Amino acid sequence: MNRFLIWLVAGLLAGCVGGTRNLSPAEVYDFGVPVEPLAEEGRWPGVLLDIRAPHWFDARDIEYRLLYENPLKLRNYARSHWAAAPALLLSQRLRQQLGLPGVGGQIAAGCVLRFELQEFSQAFDTPQRSRGILQGQAGILDGRRQLVVAERRLLIEQSAPTADAQGGVIALVAASEELGREFAAWLNDLEKRGRLKGCRSTAGESPSH
Repeated sequence: MNRFLIWLVAGLLAGCVGGTRNLSPAEVYDFGVPVEPLAEEGRWPGVLLDIRAPHWFDARDIEYRLLYENPLKLRNYARSHWAAAPALLLSQRLRQQLGLPGVGGQIAAGCVLRFELQEFSQAFDTPQRSRGILQGQAGILDGRRQLVVAERRLLIEQSAPTADAQGGVIALVAASEELGREFAAWLNDLEKRGRLKGCRSTAGESPSH
């Protein structure tokens, strides 16, 4: 009897190990190859880029909502992940598009294009139809980070080609690139109206003591 139990346990363990080996590796997504810049580097001198997000965006989860079932419940795909936190991927893509340096650890002067990411998920209206939603608050701060030169709310939606993680990724990447285009148009408009002149004048200044 003891020998039978030993064989039984050994068989179960072998089955578990075999099942684990048969699991396909998790799918990891980023935003793809670098895109063509929308403007040459230095197009808006004195403007830095700062992307911020709530702490729950620090994870690499690809998130989705079933609006037809429970729109308040945020879910994530078990076998699909972003290569890095969404805010980092978004920041990288926007820097590629706009040619703006990131704030990083700089205390240096210069205006800041700050975007506070509030929603970055795939929303299912039905089990077969979904869209990528990117939402947030954008603002241009002066060199001392005290005055808001301009601000606007942004909501961008892109249809997902398939009702799965890959479709959600495609939609969210498309929404991110559309965000870059909207930022470029916004910066051009602000520049034409002379709203960015103060950014140039403070870009070379040293912080006061």
